[in-house]
Amino acid sequence: MFDPTAFENMKTVFEGAAYDLDLSGEAAIIGRNDIVDLAGMSRDYRITLTLPAWREASATVRLFAPFAQLAAEILDGFSGNGAGAYAWITFSWQNTKKSDAYKSIIRSLWGGRHFEERSVYSSFSGTSEEVIIDFNRLITEDLMDDLLEMLHHAVKTLHHLKFSP
Repeated sequence: MFDPTAFENMKTVFEGAAYDLDLSGEAAIIGRNDIVDLAGMSRDYRITLTLPAWREASATVRLFAPFAQLAAEILDGFSGNGAGAYAWITFSWQNTKKSDAYKSIIRSLWGGRHFEERSVYSSFSGTSEEVIIDFNRLITEDLMDDLLEMLHHAVKTLHHLKFSP
């Protein structure tokens, strides 16, 4: 038997909080990916949420632990230096008529973080828009409350997008 990594602990707590939101009806989980990259020795976990009665926009929260974080934790033993994950949130929608309003709402609610805006063109499903918020720092188990707050704030953001003009 082995001890779970910080990534595993964080993913488990985060996933439980997301499913609690789903069970309470506050959000609907529409996608979940848990990827172990054996070539790069990294972990990547993504969960996508929408509002139950409104699926015009979604929020995907991503936790990513590259090899460096996993190796630091394993090789450094119990001190946990470098143990954790990086986080991103991606808000996505297809109603391009509301893109400017949505982007403005997301920027006002998430402050001056690192934003990336994308337009994705598909010959099958049309154009979709994305805003990716990169938190640009390692999140450790000590910061689990921040990670859970991120999840709740993402759902609040979807509510703001739903009622935007």
